[in-house]
Amino acid sequence: MTFRELLEKYKDGTATQAERALVEAELEKSEAIADYLAEGLEALEGGGGALDASGAEAKQVKRTMNRRLRRTALWAAAIVLAVVLAVQFVVNPLVAALYYQPNAQTVGQAEYSDAIYDLTALYSLLMPGQMVRDVQAQSLGFGRYALTYVTEDWLTGEQRQISRTMDPGEYGSGGWITPSAQGGYELLAMEAVVGTGKDLRGSSYGQEKVDYLLQLPETSYLAVWLHFPERLNPIGFARLETAYDGYRMDGTLSFRWAAVRTAEENQQLIGYQTQDCPYLAAAPDTEKYPMFSYTQMWEEMVGRSFTETSKAQFVGAAARQHFTTLLTYLADRPEAVEALAGPVDSLDFGDALDYVTENGVEIYGALVYAQPSALLQMWEDDVIDGLSIQQVLPSRYSGSTGIRQ
Repeated sequence: MTFRELLEKYKDGTATQAERALVEAELEKSEAIADYLAEGLEALEGGGGALDASGAEAKQVKRTMNRRLRRTALWAAAIVLAVVLAVQFVVNPLVAALYYQPNAQTVGQAEYSDAIYDLTALYSLLMPGQMVRDVQAQSLGFGRYALTYVTEDWLTGEQRQISRTMDPGEYGSGGWITPSAQGGYELLAMEAVVGTGKDLRGSSYGQEKVDYLLQLPETSYLAVWLHFPERLNPIGFARLETAYDGYRMDGTLSFRWAAVRTAEENQQLIGYQTQDCPYLAAAPDTEKYPMFSYTQMWEEMVGRSFTETSKAQFVGAAARQHFTTLLTYLADRPEAVEALAGPVDSLDFGDALDYVTENGVEIYGALVYAQPSALLQMWEDDVIDGLSIQQVLPSRYSGSTGIRQ
C-alpha cells in the first residue's frame, strides 16, 4: 500500500489504529524537517547582507521556499514509507515463501505450527528413545527463523534444549537431527552380520552380552537393542509384545520402538514408536494422514473387548498404518526434512515408503527397557539372537521410564 493510499484512508477515517499511527509519525517527521530548514533560512536572513529585512519580496521568497520544502519533505517521507511498507509486506513474505517456514500453520490445527508436526514425525521415525516437546519458532525476517525445542529422554526423563537460527538455503550444514541415536548403529551392525550368513548368537552381540546380564542384580533397569532371528510383521510384533510385555504395566519389560527394514541394503535406522508421544495428541489432516497419532487407535479401542489374538491384530494393523502414515507425511514435506534433519545420506522417505509398500513392514529389531531376567528369558526362548546394551540404571525408579510406566 502506497503512502498516498494510506493518507486517503487517514483522511476518510477508514485507517486502522496502526495505520493512523504510521501516517501521523511520518507527517510529524516531515513537519520537523520543514521547520528545521525554515529556521536555517531565518538565521541566514538575520545574518544580514543578503536579504532586505524590510522588503516584502524577501518574505514572499521565504514563504515560497517553505512551501516547496514542506512539499519535498512530504514526498520524501512518502517514498521512504512506501519502501518500508513494500519491504515489510511484499518483499519479506515473498522471500520467506521461497523457503521452509516452521511457524506456518498449513498442515494441522490452527494452534500448532508446522514445525511441531514435522519434528514429531522425524523424531518418531529417526530418534528412538527421545521425544520432542515445547517447539517455538520465531520469524527473523527474509526466511530466517529462530527455532527452539526441548527433547526428552524416555528412559531417564532428562531434557535438553536445542536452539538454532535457521538461515534460508543453509539448513543442511551440520544437520539438526542425528539419526540412529541411542546406539541404533549397533542394531544395524547386527542386521549386517546376519546378512553375511554368520551366527549372531555366537558373536559379541550374543553370549558375551548374556554373560554380562547374568552378573547384574535383578533390580537393574536397562535400555537394550534386540535383534530378531526372523523378521516380524506388525501383527507378529504385537503378539511378541503381548507375550513378553503383555501390557502388564509392571515395567519388567517394555517395548518402545520397532526397527523396520526400508531398503535392500539397510543402512538407515528407521522405525516407529510402539507407544505414542503424549505431547501431541493432535494430528494433521486425518483423511490424508490417518493414524498420525495413536490417539485414533485408543479412541477406537474404547468400549471394545478383545481377546489376546484380536488385540494383537488390532494393535498391529494400527501400528502398520501409523508407520506408513509418518513415511507418507515426510515424503510429502521434503523441504521440512532438509531444513530440520539436513541432507542425511541414504535417507529418502519416498523411497522408504515405496519399499515397505512393495515388501511390507518387516521388523528386524526393537528398543526395549527391561530388567535382566526378562531379557534372559527372551534369550532362552530363542526369540532374540543378539542384543546391545545401551544404558544401565540401578533400578527402573532411577529415572523416568518415559511415555508409559
